[in-house]
Amino acid sequence: MKAFQANLPVTLDFEAGAIRHMGEKVEPFGKKVFLMVDPFLQGSDLVAQITSSFAEHDIEYLEFYDIVPNPRHTTIDRAVELVREAGCDVVVAVGGGSAIDSAKAVALVAVHGGYCWDYTERLGEVVTRPQSRGLPLLVVPTTSGTGTEATPFAVINNPELGLKCAIVNPFIYPDVALVDPQILVSKPARLTALTAVDTFCHSLEAYISIHCTPWVEMVALESIRLFATDAQRCVEHGDDVEARARMAFASTLGGMAIASAGVTVSHALGQPLGAMTDAPHGGTVAASTPYVIGWTLPVCADKFARVAEILDPSTQSLTEMERAQRLPGILEKLFTTLGVTDTFRSYGLQEHQIDDFAQTVWTSFNQDLACHPKKITSKEEVADIIRMCF
Repeated sequence: MKAFQANLPVTLDFEAGAIRHMGEKVEPFGKKVFLMVDPFLQGSDLVAQITSSFAEHDIEYLEFYDIVPNPRHTTIDRAVELVREAGCDVVVAVGGGSAIDSAKAVALVAVHGGYCWDYTERLGEVVTRPQSRGLPLLVVPTTSGTGTEATPFAVINNPELGLKCAIVNPFIYPDVALVDPQILVSKPARLTALTAVDTFCHSLEAYISIHCTPWVEMVALESIRLFATDAQRCVEHGDDVEARARMAFASTLGGMAIASAGVTVSHALGQPLGAMTDAPHGGTVAASTPYVIGWTLPVCADKFARVAEILDPSTQSLTEMERAQRLPGILEKLFTTLGVTDTFRSYGLQEHQIDDFAQTVWTSFNQDLACHPKKITSKEEVADIIRMCF
């Protein structure tokens, strides 16, 4: 068996109604909260439940709603200033990946200083990598997609440079994640579909990564199985709490998988496309994944065959290679059924931008490319893959 280590330094509180206990969970960490919330939740019952719980425990709080998809480095730096000025000693995030990634960065930078962009991983650049934790951090994910509640990553967008890069640091994990499936039932079908696809791609990429271990394989395959059984149910019947709970668990498992094994080519392409065009992350990885699989074959055929069988049990009678070759088509059909059908072109990438885009992928996401089971040797090869997805 391949040697491995597994570490998840975050307490997962997975329960319908978990948010009602937020004050109790925060109290051991501090008495003044910087509350970062997705703006569409402003004035919601969800926020009211959380702030009422704070009041019950005499916890002060400062609310912050200036969060956008693909979170900006400038917004995070401004939030850090507010944290310091107000003397907040705990950060709480309520929302999707953008809110939680922003909060992870704020908690780290508020203690260690400087600008958040200096903490992001960029090939050939000087990077600030703290060796201790930031402020205590508690998070409430309101989507089932990023799995960021269980990762040491925070993805940051720098529109001025046209780059979207990640802070990668073991000290950026949340202290506590309250995963409450009850709050997911109101999410619209389109968002549900996009985040579900992101969950699948996390698990698939971790599973095929060169850093996959027996631990990652177990976690990733269970996440893929839950996606197969519950993603469409959540899109079509969003009020099904049990299906929502299973997809929330799949998302957390996907986060755990990439925390150990990383992501590969689909994310290396999808993240900078989101930075360039503000396209939804789940859509960008969906647009590339079937083509990346086709390009990767016959490498990793055994794993692709296993995933194909989970997604489409009717393929069981086929040979391993036949199942693997079916996977791109299975995914295209499944993504279409979920309503995720966009391409790199439809998201705004233009043909004359492909070479520059490939250069960005090659220099800023080389770490992700290096995790892929089929070796990529040049920027030109990246450009060829982009053209397949176009």
